[in-house]
Order: sequence, then structure tokens, then C-alpha cells
Amino acid sequence: MSEYGDYDRFEIYHNDKKILEHIPHALLYDVRHITAENCDDYFITVPLSNDSFALFFGGWFYPDGTPPEMVVVVVTGDTAKVVYDDYAYAYKYTPGENFAIEYVKDTEDYIVTESIQNLTKYKIWKEGNMLKYKSWK
Repeated sequence: MSEYGDYDRFEIYHNDKKILEHIPHALLYDVRHITAENCDDYFITVPLSNDSFALFFGGWFYPDGTPPEMVVVVVTGDTAKVVYDDYAYAYKYTPGENFAIEYVKDTEDYIVTESIQNLTKYKIWKEGNMLKYKSWK
């Protein structure tokens, strides 16, 4: 991690054994831009079952309007897999048991609200012990 809090890769270990190394497309930072400014941790943990959870990592919102990168990793026992790595700027975020993120992959004039009708919207949410995903216009 640099002195500014950004980082260019992450590794996940289970019982001192590396189970995942990931290099994102851009620098990662904290999760403020994928949590609608509600959290500034370096990742979010979403429990899915007794032996599995999802980790959400977020990137930096660039001055040119490029949305941040969001990386989602699902860890089950001693395996980990990147299940999402793309742009995501959240306009709605629900933490906890009813976890959900609603986001866009594009931004318009640096302002993102639910009322932007011409952008495709995306949602990732927890249902039971799974993450679900959908998109709509």
C-alpha cells in the first residue's frame, strides 16, 4: 500500500497458503465509491454461509469521470475466485444481512443519482447464501 492508501494488487491466504493473487486493471483504494460514500474500509466482507464469504474491493474515482473499479471475490474454504472485476459507481448501498449495491458503470457529469434514466443500472445483492446480479435500463 502506498503512502496515499492505494494499492495495485492483493493476495488472499488460507492457513498460510496463498489461494489468490489478483492484479486489478487500475489502482484500488477504499470502498467509499462502491458504498455510496457510506464506508471507507479497504474492503467489505459479506458472509454467505458458515464456510464462504464475499470480499468487495473498490477503486478510485478519477477526475476525468472514470468510475472506480470494483473487484468481488468469493472465498469458500481454501479456494477463492474473482467473480466480478469491472467499473462500478454506487448510488445505493445497503450493508449487513440485506446487503445490496446498486451502481452504474458510466457516469454523467460526475453526478450519479437514481434518476439518471439513460444509464444501464446494475445490482448485486445477497439472497440466502448467494450473491445475485441483474441489470436494467
